[in-house]
Formats: sequence, structure tokens, C-alpha cells
Amino acid sequence: MKKLFLSSVLLFPVHSILFSTPLPVHCAVNLEAVSIQNFGADFPAKSVSVFETERHRVWINLTNTQGLFKQILIAYITGATNGWDHNYDALTMDSNPYADFYSINDDKKLVIQGRAVPFDPADTIPLGYKSNITGEMNISIDHVEGELTNRAIYLHDKETGTVHNLKSGDYTFSTLTGVFTDRFVLSYSPDKNLGLDNFENSPLGLIVTSKNKIIKIKSNHSPLKQVSVFDAAGKLLYIVQKIEKAELEISSIESGSQVLFVKTILNNGNTITKKILF
Repeated sequence: MKKLFLSSVLLFPVHSILFSTPLPVHCAVNLEAVSIQNFGADFPAKSVSVFETERHRVWINLTNTQGLFKQILIAYITGATNGWDHNYDALTMDSNPYADFYSINDDKKLVIQGRAVPFDPADTIPLGYKSNITGEMNISIDHVEGELTNRAIYLHDKETGTVHNLKSGDYTFSTLTGVFTDRFVLSYSPDKNLGLDNFENSPLGLIVTSKNKIIKIKSNHSPLKQVSVFDAAGKLLYIVQKIEKAELEISSIESGSQVLFVKTILNNGNTITKKILF
């Protein structure tokens, strides 16, 4: 199995996500050969001696009754950002022949995802999976720490319209074979909107929808003047000016599943930003 070797420069940030006690440098870590669950269990929660580190973490499992097991880690931690961080994020190796499970950020499939602190209760994280088998699978919380210990954690299943609190038990779903990158979203709110049901209505009469990689914008009261689309890290993905129409359709954005922000300026001067799942 191919191993990922971490230098002494990169080891400490990744260690700060997985572990709570110092490790010797110049060691090799195979992020999927050794269970992330064991990383959390074998090392007690203590502050890293070099500096005070804020951590809020949740370990999530994908399993079935035939013994399938894949675990991912979402870690809100000092030093990480909500974009891609070489020192805090780890790509899935897709080493399990039956299934893969990952969170998605910047079109990357992550077995470990570092997120910025302070913890944002409005944060949403797309989850994806690949299955080479047909049948039922379970998504469940293995364990949590920090602020997430006393907070509900919701799984949004966009295929069924279900919002399930993982703190109340496993979520069981049926799957066919294939790759599914836009079915599940993790959040900390039961609100079915969250941009996750693909539409939001505004008291200002603006409707933004996202379906099949096409974003549609409709203003009921004032023509559109300018529309900009940003990713979660603030990167500008699309902009159009001098629209002068009530409706706009955007189909030119090439991106994997992620949360996007649609900023709309109307002719009447109002500016409205909508959060969608693309």
C-alpha cells in the first residue's frame, strides 16, 4: 500500500488534528492503513505543549452489516482555514475495494478536513462516497470532542429530503453502485433550507436555485445589475455585470460539490447574498 510520508515541517499541524500528545518527528504516517478512530482513542486529550490549540472534532463512520468500515474526520482547529491546507487536510487514498467515504472541499475528496476556528455553527460540509456494492449502508458518529460534544450534528440526505440528527443514532440508507458526491451534507442546524434544498426565497423577491450544475436567479421586483459567485474560501468563480434582466442562468461554473455564495446586486441598489449547495 502506498504510504504518505510527512516531513518534520508538515508533521506537527497534521499531528495537531489527529493527536493530542507530541510525537517524534521524521515518522511515516499512513492515514488509512491506521484507523483514524485509533488515533483519537490511543492518545488522551491534552494541550499540545508548543502552543494552545483549539479543537472541536467529529469522527464519522460509513459501515454496513457485512463489515464495511471507513472513517473520516472533521476538525475545527487552530491554524486551519476553510480552504485547502496542505498541513491540515488529507486526501482519501480510496484503498478500500468496496467503498470510499470522504468530505468534499475545493473539489478535493478528504479523509481528514481541517476547518477554521472559532467554530461556526452555520458551517456546512458536503460528504461524498463511492460504492462498489448495492444495499444498505450506515452513517454514524464514532465520537466527538470540544464544542461539538454538546451540539446536534445533522446529516441532510438530498435524495430523500431527510434531515437526521446523528446524535440520535445511525442513519441507514440504500445505495446503488457508483460515485455520489452531491447526496449528503453535514450541518449543525436542522433547517432544511441552508441552500441545501436548492432554493431560498427572499423578502426582497430574489430566488436562487441550483440543480444539475445550473444556477438560476430570478428577481421579482427589480432587474439584476450584477451577479458574482464565490466559493467558501472567498475565491471569485464567476461574475457578470450590466445584466438589466429579471432572470439569469449560469451553467459555466466547473466545480465539484461544495457550498457556493451567490452575490446579487439589483438595479434598485439592494445587495443580496445567497448560500447554495452546487
